[in-house]
Amino acid sequence: MGVSEKVNVLLVDDQPARLLTYETILSELGQNLVRAGSGLEALDKLMRDEFAVVLLDVSMPDMDGFEAATLIHQHPRFEKTPIIFVTGVHISELDRLKGYKVGAVDYVSIPVVPEILRSKVTVLIELYTRRRRRASWRRSTGFCSGPTRSSSRPTAHYRLKSRNARGSSSL
Repeated sequence: MGVSEKVNVLLVDDQPARLLTYETILSELGQNLVRAGSGLEALDKLMRDEFAVVLLDVSMPDMDGFEAATLIHQHPRFEKTPIIFVTGVHISELDRLKGYKVGAVDYVSIPVVPEILRSKVTVLIELYTRRRRRASWRRSTGFCSGPTRSSSRPTAHYRLKSRNARGSSSL
């Protein structure tokens, strides 16, 4: 993934005016901002593309944000996709906990403070980009984390354990 390559950010809200607000606030980031007007539409877009982060309205008709988040994270491809819930009503700590249990990484309240929303989304985009870059590097180099049995030279830890097991105290 190139440094200047854009990532997708999914914006989900049943109110077009709010979607326009999110787009206006996040346009400065220079990313692909993708709109969805419902939880079902969001699921459809997720099946077609990969997203760095999902901004998801909690209160939507037909399928609320909690239900949509549950369905998103049940799919193995999206189980690690970060979700920021947006809420226009005061929610209790139990509601927040419910959100975190279904996969939310954060909450944003309406009215949205532009700098806060941009900062939260920026951090998640950076994490996504680093994770993708690291995965790409591992694939291209054949890097495998952790020691392997096929290694021709045992690690110092292994040599120390072997000698101690044989009763030798010198390296």
